[in-house]
Amino acid sequence: MILMIGASGQLGTAVIRRLTSSNLPVRAFVRPTSAARHLRIPNVELAVGDLRDLSTVQAACVGARVIIATANTVIPRGSYSFDADEGVGYRNLVATAEQQGIKQLIFMSVPITPHDDAIPTFRIKRSIERLLMASATPYTIFRGSPFMDEWFALIGSSIPLRGAEAATLRRPFWFSRAFIGGVGHLIEQRGIALVPGSGDTQHSFIALDNVAAFLAKAVNRDDAKNAVFEIGGPQVLSWNDVVALFAKLLGRKIRTVHAPAALFRLQQILLNPFSPAAANLMGLNWAMCTSDTSYHTTALAERFGVQLTSGEEFLRNKLTLSE
Repeated sequence: MILMIGASGQLGTAVIRRLTSSNLPVRAFVRPTSAARHLRIPNVELAVGDLRDLSTVQAACVGARVIIATANTVIPRGSYSFDADEGVGYRNLVATAEQQGIKQLIFMSVPITPHDDAIPTFRIKRSIERLLMASATPYTIFRGSPFMDEWFALIGSSIPLRGAEAATLRRPFWFSRAFIGGVGHLIEQRGIALVPGSGDTQHSFIALDNVAAFLAKAVNRDDAKNAVFEIGGPQVLSWNDVVALFAKLLGRKIRTVHAPAALFRLQQILLNPFSPAAANLMGLNWAMCTSDTSYHTTALAERFGVQLTSGEEFLRNKLTLSE
């Protein structure tokens, strides 16, 4: 039995699809308010609970051998607290995994940046990593470059969201909905891309489905236990390179509008008293336009048997799908 934490999210759903396609039994841990109808499929058992509620975490772990955890508070649904949802929640999970003798806990984390302490998502992911490393439970940590499915959309396109199941950017969080509603079709409709910073920062952008493949293929691998892996796509691209890909595939010129890194940092500070989640999103943008995540993952992908998708392949595949 594999326990999936963050099951109703976009990445969690993609992992479950891969596990069940291999006839592996999955227990999907979901909140009572989660949109989880799409998880009522063969080989998936729903466990209703909340990471902040230790008793429900303990009940969900009974009989599980492996835990895969992708839950986060980047784009929340309903009430949220970074320190409670991820801080207290993951402490409950790691403690329970140790108590119940879980054989492997696979955790999806984020890249290391110079700004980790200033951005809640990065700060908390680092604390969870330390918690895992100090635990007796064998751990596997993946630090992923920016996901194409999300970051390609955030520069002003709905194309990366086509065909997405349980899309993160479509969750009912006011800030992300307002942003996507305002700029989500700029590239297609007006030929404008909103690029963070100078556009020269480089990332090994990775397709979310490739991330799901890494997580699923790490299950029960001895060479993946007590290890940290940095994963990305098959190529390193700057933000300007991504805009050029859109222009090539759409067959039109795209004008780039650059949002200064300092603007994202200022927005983070100003938004924090009113909406920590919105402020965190601005902090993520600040990090992504000031820090590179130029991982080289080809050898690791071959070792895990993951076929990496290039940025061009990703967009070409999306263009074949309807809105």
